[in-house]
Amino acid sequence: MKQTVSRPIAVGIRVLSSAALLMLPAALTQAQSVTNSDERWYQIEVTVFAHNNAWFEQEIWPMEALAEVLPRATRPLGSLMDVLDLPDWSVISGPGITDAEQPEQQTQLATLLQPGDFRLPDIARDPFVALPSSEQGFTDTNRALRASGSYRVLYHNAWRQPMLSASQAVPVWIEGGGQFVLDGTTRHELEGTLVLRFNPGRDRVMLDARLWLSEFSNQAPALSLNLPELPPAQVSASAQTDDVLLTDTQPWFVSRVIPVLSNREMRSNEFHYVDHPAVGIVVYVFPYEVPPQPVTPAELF
Repeated sequence: MKQTVSRPIAVGIRVLSSAALLMLPAALTQAQSVTNSDERWYQIEVTVFAHNNAWFEQEIWPMEALAEVLPRATRPLGSLMDVLDLPDWSVISGPGITDAEQPEQQTQLATLLQPGDFRLPDIARDPFVALPSSEQGFTDTNRALRASGSYRVLYHNAWRQPMLSASQAVPVWIEGGGQFVLDGTTRHELEGTLVLRFNPGRDRVMLDARLWLSEFSNQAPALSLNLPELPPAQVSASAQTDDVLLTDTQPWFVSRVIPVLSNREMRSNEFHYVDHPAVGIVVYVFPYEVPPQPVTPAELF
């Protein structure tokens, strides 16, 4: 049953003031979604917004908290739209179509897309897939934020996932806001990870936010700042968009990096708001029951 939370969340805010095909290597290893009987799934929806009129007393923010290397399991959300970004559709159009100018790329894609491997994302059963707007509940909230003039929505998404322990939880990579090319790599105003997991008692959902909000300038700062490294999966995705962004020859420098770190214990089916001098995070989680796999015609006989 779809949860509708737009109205109370909108009120609460006013009061509180692409590697293609779902990252191909990861997605295509999942021939089908298999749900363990003891897994408990949840649907998560998140909006991160910036305070337009924020005033920062600290010119230099401590970066030590961001020095830790991101876990290798860090991954972005998949999307139904990723299928439309396949660089070369000829690899799934049948044999006999070649491109002499891009043999290496074709070989890699052809290896990934062996017969029987290609499948569209199943938003009802696949974890970590961005849900369409019809499955989201923050539409009115985000509209209110944008209309206020005091906030700027940097990121919004909804997805489903099994809720695991801290040692098994998968960090979800998020990015949003303006895009800037630094040393040939696309970076965003907002970057970082969100981890949704169970607390030790498995009776609350924990949100671990490890984000950073960056400001960019075309003037070299007096003190050189380095952004945290991108996770491996995101480096390749970033490279695919750089050709477009590099048409802007304006050099960019990082002028400020603001860590946004939070650990919040949350009840399901409740609106949660995480405040910070630079940004706000709106979160809503509720249990989700994964539907059984549909019966195929062959299984009827």
